[in-house]
Amino acid sequence: MNKPRLLHFFSVAAVGITLVSSVGLPAQAARKTSNVVIIGDSVANVLRWAPATMRPLWKSQYNAILETSGCQQLLREGCLPKKQLSSLERIVSHRKDNIDVYVVATGYDDTGPEYLAMAMGKINAEVKRQGASLIWLTYQVNGNVKRKARSFNKVLLEEQVKNGMEILDWNLISWKKTKWFPGGGVHMNGLGGLQLARSIVQALDIHYGRATVASTTTTSTTVYTTTTVAASK
Repeated sequence: MNKPRLLHFFSVAAVGITLVSSVGLPAQAARKTSNVVIIGDSVANVLRWAPATMRPLWKSQYNAILETSGCQQLLREGCLPKKQLSSLERIVSHRKDNIDVYVVATGYDDTGPEYLAMAMGKINAEVKRQGASLIWLTYQVNGNVKRKARSFNKVLLEEQVKNGMEILDWNLISWKKTKWFPGGGVHMNGLGGLQLARSIVQALDIHYGRATVASTTTTSTTVYTTTTVAASK
């Protein structure tokens, strides 16, 4: 009999929940214990063009490798430059690198719910082949991608159990955070990028069981709750 596998859905609590970490954030960079690759298009590429946004990851125990670039697509080559590796190809390129977790934030330049579901299946298969885990960010429902983002987020939830993956609800985390998005779209400024990096660190902490959720009233801390779903392996 196959053992159930626990899947987690990360989201910001509406009110009254705070994240309690079992390991505090050190002043200096922690000893790196896990290799993490962050895959993303121009939205997550803020982590590259605004390096200071990476500080939460630099100070964490996660060795973060950026595979972000403008116009990156999940399965097709991107448009900038003309021949750019897809998200899947970037993941394949790390087969010999002992990666522990892949964080995927690509998809804003992709089209079609069916295509997304297929891409998720292929990427998940490659990640599992490497013995790694997969965390996928929801798409922010904002700007000129509202309709697509809603349909994509629905696919993410439907595919979560099937693919045995984890979801970081970036759409909920960033909801109505207008100071993070000066253009009114999905592309962040440095402040938004910093919050993105912090969210990724917190999701990784939860993934590794280094954080717990406690019921307590707070108005200043952005935090996560987890919903556990059982799926047959």
